[in-house]
Amino acid sequence: MPDTVLPAAPPESAVIALLDRLRPGDWLAFASGDAPLGNGIPTLRVDAPLERVAGDVLRLLPISRHTLHPLLVWTTADTDPGIVDLTYAMQGLASDGSGRRMTATAIDDALLQHGADTIDAAIRVPWPGVPFLYIVCVGGGVHLPTDLATPQRALAEVC
Repeated sequence: MPDTVLPAAPPESAVIALLDRLRPGDWLAFASGDAPLGNGIPTLRVDAPLERVAGDVLRLLPISRHTLHPLLVWTTADTDPGIVDLTYAMQGLASDGSGRRMTATAIDDALLQHGADTIDAAIRVPWPGVPFLYIVCVGGGVHLPTDLATPQRALAEVC
């Protein structure tokens, strides 16, 4: 699926422009270059490791306090040692940035497809291993809880 790649700009201003588009309740994906994303998602490609990019972004980006699972992970091989290390790193970075303990909730292919249109922006990073997505719900203000980890029919039963 083709990305809607943001115009070329100095790396810092391109990241700020991408983050400035996000509102409370929106979803930002950190993705490997070959991870599946929906069409038309504003995407920034950064030539830096995930840990560095996410560390910089998650210091600036408030994470939702209204969403039950604000940090999600999707991968084709969740037991791959590289993915396990990345997941621990993302949990630590999200915890440091949010000031509370964050746990990454795994989602499967069906839930990813269900929520693919809900992803509002993406940052793609180079990665030689299996494809991955780490998806973060943006906070910073009151918003309706959005929970990609729960099928819509279950949410309808609760409401």
